Amino acid sequence: MLELGIRLSAVGELVKPGNVIADIGCDHGYLSIALVQNHKAKRMIACDINKGPLAAAEKNIRTCNLSEQIELRLSDGFEKVQVGECDGAILAGMGGPLGLRILYDGKSVMKGWKQIILQLQSKIPLVRFVLKEWGFVTEEENMVMEDGKFYPMMRLSLPKNNDFFECDIPDFEAYLKDAEERLQKQSSDEVCECTYGKSLLENHSPVLYAFLEKEEQRLLSIVENFDPDENTEPERALARVNAEMDILMLAKWKLQGA
Repeated sequence: MLELGIRLSAVGELVKPGNVIADIGCDHGYLSIALVQNHKAKRMIACDINKGPLAAAEKNIRTCNLSEQIELRLSDGFEKVQVGECDGAILAGMGGPLGLRILYDGKSVMKGWKQIILQLQSKIPLVRFVLKEWGFVTEEENMVMEDGKFYPMMRLSLPKNNDFFECDIPDFEAYLKDAEERLQKQSSDEVCECTYGKSLLENHSPVLYAFLEKEEQRLLSIVENFDPDENTEPERALARVNAEMDILMLAKWKLQGA
């Protein structure tokens, strides 16, 4: 049996047993292999945009005698995934805006899916906010630490109405920029939950608490070493840091069950 690292193991634990799951950005195929071996999936469609990782994945899959259960595809997101082939998907290890774009571009093939697992690595508050606007429901969240880095992840159920599936976003970059501005106009509670994860806060995640402690030290260091002469708009820059600190302290208050 293949043994995964902390991050990929946690991603796998979020997966509900399914028939066929698409692993988008499969890299070396380790997660796809583990899910089949652990009977989380009967079959996997392992996709990557680059030939190098697919070649490594093919070797690993062949070594584990799983070539019949795991199909490899050179694919940009869901480009080579057909309607009705899967009942779920995993997007792990990519940036937040890219993950959102892949979901949006692939919306035509995902109706009827039971789950989407996301482990994205940047712009997480924006990711949570946009997913909520689109109508996705976060069923479960987790956060783990591996090699000193923190990795939030979540399992989603699909929107129940057709608004997301029928929406048209002609300029996705502009849409995300506008979404970031809308997020900043939300209540402190909403910004806090989008930034740190509602269920992680409610479940008093010890890993999230460790992350908040690290972030607090980072923000305090910025304030202590702040040099107005190095900023074109020092008051605005300092205000942003203070706003981050306010949301962080609210998160700590929520996390401690106050």
